Amino acid sequence: MAREKTAAREAATGQLVQGRSVAVLGRGMALVKVGKAPRPAVRPEDNTTVLLKKAARALNKPGIDRSVVFRGPNAAKVYAYSAYPQDPTKVVREAADGTKVIGRMVDGRFRASKA
Repeated sequence: MAREKTAAREAATGQLVQGRSVAVLGRGMALVKVGKAPRPAVRPEDNTTVLLKKAARALNKPGIDRSVVFRGPNAAKVYAYSAYPQDPTKVVREAADGTKVIGRMVDGRFRASKA
């Protein structure tokens, strides 16, 4: 969560005023709230322990559902890549329609292997 910035202004008398700027009322005049700022309340579900447990539960499940990978208006342009089990130097590219092509990554681009 972001904390609010505190402003330090020097008054016309040369005194330094510290606080949270609330509003600017005119040229050289500002309304500043002084005193301790209340600590923002953190919801229990935003606690790091709870979020870490949720992430661990999600990562414990193997794989990702196809509907999550291939969704949206550009689903035809989306490919899922995985390592080829028989040869780790090769990559399998899977399209949204389920077709799989074996190839290699060359200069960051997929190149299909010649069969």
